[in-house]
Amino acid sequence: MIFAHDGLHDSVTRLSAPPLFYESLKREISLAERNKTDLTLLRIVLESDGSLSEATLISFADLLTNAFRLEDYKARLGELEFLILLQGKVDLASYVTERLIARWALEGPPGVRLAYSLLEYKAGQSALEWMNRLDGELLLRASF
Repeated sequence: MIFAHDGLHDSVTRLSAPPLFYESLKREISLAERNKTDLTLLRIVLESDGSLSEATLISFADLLTNAFRLEDYKARLGELEFLILLQGKVDLASYVTERLIARWALEGPPGVRLAYSLLEYKAGQSALEWMNRLDGELLLRASF
């Protein structure tokens, strides 16, 4: 499986590609700073003992698309790594993440686990600083 994109969309999942996601992230940070609104980043990593098929990635991307609002940005940033930018506090992101995990437990293939982390935006930080903080967050393993 090859991770590739055209700059706008991932070739397999059709979610946002990294360059488009980073631009959207910067724009949403500017809006949040101006409007004093909250933003939360959700990082999800698919884990499996074996390799994952494209069908599994497509299925997970479809689940992401259906589980989150249209205004939430969803992207595939690595072969098995996904990011979602939510407009709202970490409590909202946590609630939606729990629902996503429950649906994946029912609909996802056996042996494919989810690990995730959530991080709320702190006023004044850049997109890069926020992403670096998220990378440093401990991944929680979903139990189902």
